[in-house]
Amino acid sequence: MVSQRDTGSQKALRERNIGMVVSTLRAQGPRTQADLARATGLSTGTVSSIVRELEASGLVATTSTISSGRRSVEVSLGPDPRVVVGVDIGRTHMRMLGWDAARRPWGQALVQLAPGHEPSDTLPLAAEMLDGLLREHHIDRSRVLRCGVALPASLEPRSGRVVQASVLPNWSGLNLFDAVREALGMPVVLENDANLGALAHAGSGAQAGAHSLVYVKVATGVGVGLAVDGVLYRSTTGITGEIGHIPVVDNGELCYCGNRGCLETLVSTRRIVGDLTRTRPGQTWDVREVVKAAEGGDVMVQRLLYDAGVALGLAIAPVCNLLSPDAVVLGGPLVAGGQQLLDGMVATVRQRALPATSAHTTFTLTDLGETAEVQGACLLALKDALRPDDVLVSN
Repeated sequence: MVSQRDTGSQKALRERNIGMVVSTLRAQGPRTQADLARATGLSTGTVSSIVRELEASGLVATTSTISSGRRSVEVSLGPDPRVVVGVDIGRTHMRMLGWDAARRPWGQALVQLAPGHEPSDTLPLAAEMLDGLLREHHIDRSRVLRCGVALPASLEPRSGRVVQASVLPNWSGLNLFDAVREALGMPVVLENDANLGALAHAGSGAQAGAHSLVYVKVATGVGVGLAVDGVLYRSTTGITGEIGHIPVVDNGELCYCGNRGCLETLVSTRRIVGDLTRTRPGQTWDVREVVKAAEGGDVMVQRLLYDAGVALGLAIAPVCNLLSPDAVVLGGPLVAGGQQLLDGMVATVRQRALPATSAHTTFTLTDLGETAEVQGACLLALKDALRPDDVLVSN
């Protein structure tokens, strides 16, 4: 005879298992039933039963797919009216992306910004972009759960004040949380862009599910984000991953932080573009031209990128010794033509790090392109707005 207590325990266990499946789909996106079983630790039979139940209620959808050469069933979260928006504010760009609650993109926008842009100009522009994106896709503001914002700056966790903004010096000291919330007129959550790059790669793409993942962003500055089991590492000060200001050359070039020989004086896009401008003064150089030249086989540009990668490896090698990460992902605007940058970095890491700490590490260029940070902003917004086991509302 099954007691009422036993029935209650079975129901609680079933609800827990359903929550595990739903939270895995939300964290990692569409997955096969076999992937869900591995990720949750549930049996394939239990996962199959849960998927049938959720599909019958419209909370998930299934499609046939081929995985590892075999026919499989891919499971994705069902339609839901709730959405989030991600915003990536950089030194010269602002990118916006919309996701639904099942992590499906529904709209995007991109504008170029002038270097040194002021928050008093940029935040109203972000509000205009948001309104335009919602109008274009016929989405009412009431459906937006959160807006996640990525910024090349460090934020004090409690106040939301910008405490380190070397790429955007005009934003230093700003209470960004209040300013963004007031400008956009909705709940917001903010984070450093390199951190969000790590979050995005831990949740999607080829490195999804990696136990420990280091994301290295090379742009106007150089920063690192760390995700462990899909959760960002954060400090109490809000300042983490500032490898751009690790001195790698004794008595080197003066850095704007006040030290000499910092990594950013050798690796940043500012340095690479500056070197090419000096050596080829008859040509106008920017990041796009650097990428185009590298892809076109320009030997000099490829050598510059390789040498920058070698310098980058001087800072990443001790990171590998410290963390022995499963994956190191290289991102930023140079990666479209950045194989030499990656090769130089890996060569130095192999030479300088203890072999045992990096032998198992996967070193790769981002497979999320230049949208990694804004995807991370969307994922952060979803994580902040929804409980892991929050059941979706089917249309």
